[in-house]
Amino acid sequence: MGLEQVTKALRNSLPSSNLYFEGEREYETLNGSYLSAMESDIRPAVIFRPESRKQVAKFVKVMKPFALGEHGEEATVQFAIRSGGQQPLPGVANIQGGITLDLGLLNSVELQKDGKQTTVSVGAGARWGAVYDRLEGTGLGVTGVRSASGGVGGLSLTGGVSFFSSREGFVCDNVLNYEVVLASGEIVNANEHENSDLWISLRGGGNNFGVVTRFDFRTFPQPGRFWGGSVFYFLSSWPYHVGALLSELRKKDAADPNAHVQLSIGYSSQFAQFACQSQLFYTGADANENMPDVIRPWADMHPQIEQLNSVRLMTLKEAVAEQPADAKGSVRYVIVSTNLPKYQKTNSPIRCAYMNVTVKADAPTLFEATEIFTSSLENVKSAPGLMSSLTFQPYSVNTLQQTARHGGNSLGLDPSDGPLINIMVSTYWQNKSDDAAILKYMNNATAYMRREAQRRNKLVPFVSMNHAWAHQDVIECYGEENKRALQETSMKFDPEGLFQRGVPGGFKLFN
Repeated sequence: MGLEQVTKALRNSLPSSNLYFEGEREYETLNGSYLSAMESDIRPAVIFRPESRKQVAKFVKVMKPFALGEHGEEATVQFAIRSGGQQPLPGVANIQGGITLDLGLLNSVELQKDGKQTTVSVGAGARWGAVYDRLEGTGLGVTGVRSASGGVGGLSLTGGVSFFSSREGFVCDNVLNYEVVLASGEIVNANEHENSDLWISLRGGGNNFGVVTRFDFRTFPQPGRFWGGSVFYFLSSWPYHVGALLSELRKKDAADPNAHVQLSIGYSSQFAQFACQSQLFYTGADANENMPDVIRPWADMHPQIEQLNSVRLMTLKEAVAEQPADAKGSVRYVIVSTNLPKYQKTNSPIRCAYMNVTVKADAPTLFEATEIFTSSLENVKSAPGLMSSLTFQPYSVNTLQQTARHGGNSLGLDPSDGPLINIMVSTYWQNKSDDAAILKYMNNATAYMRREAQRRNKLVPFVSMNHAWAHQDVIECYGEENKRALQETSMKFDPEGLFQRGVPGGFKLFN
């Protein structure tokens, strides 16, 4: 009964051409386009794709009484919010039997100049490739994700690391303004001067406060080309690459803010081998034909798979083209690259999951995590299509210091704790029948890493929301003070709890 009522209400208030129902070709295409097939397994009754913020506001007004059960429990219909659909956690951007609000048509990208500051205004459904295309040739950069096909919405609300994060901070720290549709249907701006508490809460608070329809990002001068690329190698060279990363992060005069290095090790059941990747970037204005010394410890290290070394001068557009969104933070690309000319995405459904732990930059802790990862894989190595990786993503002291410089966020990370390493385990596989075994392997491995880091007094509570699984209490990990501030923001801007009870996906504030 509730679904019939809400469908009728949506048809009466919104363009029927933007409503897609189960069984329709467009519905199947949209619902099948998530990064993970585990999210596509979920079947909403209706998908709505708004073309404007006003349509989003109408949608929220129509849905609110149904989502909050005001027409009776039997008439309750909840909804989900989708931006790019790249976060693999099932239900975070889709909902079984409810309504999925797909923001994919809100994809405008515009440059706005206000005095000396240029901002790039981006629709919530845009992909980062479109943003980088717009900035091409302008001499400007933006702190966005490292993949052209990555969605703008997720990481801009949960943290996010960029090629430029060592110098500019997290992705969310660079959002100057959020345009938000609140639970009331009111459209507001959240920035340093208007609704500043909402602005800070959105910087890490996810989908808990409203529907963000536009992000206004700070830009900065950035030369047309910088050094970047990857070095590929095998397991025997892994300790050296990890040691070089720690040496750079711990430099007495601070790590180079223009350098960004990320290390990954992965395993493929198809090729029954481990492969490693060091992603290297130097984005300083002084980039020239000579490779910067700061990235040479990785780029020049041998042995390596020389034919796959891609380190060179490149444009931002070229850099993000090398980072497949479905290989983000993993060595899925590496494993296949060592055997095929180039990894290309297929249309076959792939299942995937991410889990993560954060630790202090400590060699024994990282090598213990490596041992846990490689040994834990034994139980699932034969799963068809398995590709699993361990990624060390550094948060330098300078990265952490940019949060205060740019107005603050909700993540609860303190520069005095740095430098830090976010350890992510990501896994891709083929069959639904392997879900339980693979999720158990990932859960056990990350729990073991967490216990070992805690035993060494190197554990940091923070969990990255965008790379977390359902059992990880992300909001609690932000710290008591931040959690309380997020809850207060929710009660102020959403007193009836629409985005807590009516939008159940993601990581909620009140458990």
